[in-house]
Amino acid sequence: MGTTRTRLPGITLRDAAPSDADAVMRLLADVNPDDPDAFEEVRPNLSLPQEGPLSHFRSLMVVAASDDGETLGVLVGGVPLWLFDHPGVDPVLADLLAERIAVITAVAVDPEQRGRHIGAELIRHSVRRFTRAGYGLLTLNCFPALESYYQGLGFSLMDDLNVALGPLNAVGHRWGDTRVAARVLDRYTALADVSGLPSQVVSGILPNTRLTSGAYFDGEQFRV
Repeated sequence: MGTTRTRLPGITLRDAAPSDADAVMRLLADVNPDDPDAFEEVRPNLSLPQEGPLSHFRSLMVVAASDDGETLGVLVGGVPLWLFDHPGVDPVLADLLAERIAVITAVAVDPEQRGRHIGAELIRHSVRRFTRAGYGLLTLNCFPALESYYQGLGFSLMDDLNVALGPLNAVGHRWGDTRVAARVLDRYTALADVSGLPSQVVSGILPNTRLTSGAYFDGEQFRV
């Protein structure tokens, strides 16, 4: 993909290339300074072919660059790995969901460039890219201090990510000290309120997975 102009003067977005590796890793190092290996898989992924449906098959790696070529920010996203570890999701179903549910794993902006809305521009760009690639839901882990920020970008905040796998069936996932921010990307997917659950349920992400109208959770299973 070529460069994409933004509403920010002098800043463009483009898919990350192998030559961006050092700059990208430098920016990502500030995201989780307590874990220097948190994004160690990104560097080898940058060497993957740039091919669809995202920037590097099922990974999206985009940089924000100045007109003089300086890397100002980066966004990394792709497949939610929890799908392949969840006991309630078999491998075939995980593969299907991995083409419909995406996750942003990191957004990093050079400290001297913060306040210019570069991060927001990267997120809006990712929404467009994931939507065009056929995804129905975009998620990310959200710390309390950033909740209003992501809500302003169209995300809903939930304690758990509950995903319907059938009219009366769902699996849930929770992240330790963060909440999940989720944004619906297409007309098939919805966030449904379900009595008995504090968080909404992702309904219709796959064919025949829309929750039955009037379904409620009795503490052990869904009923109508």
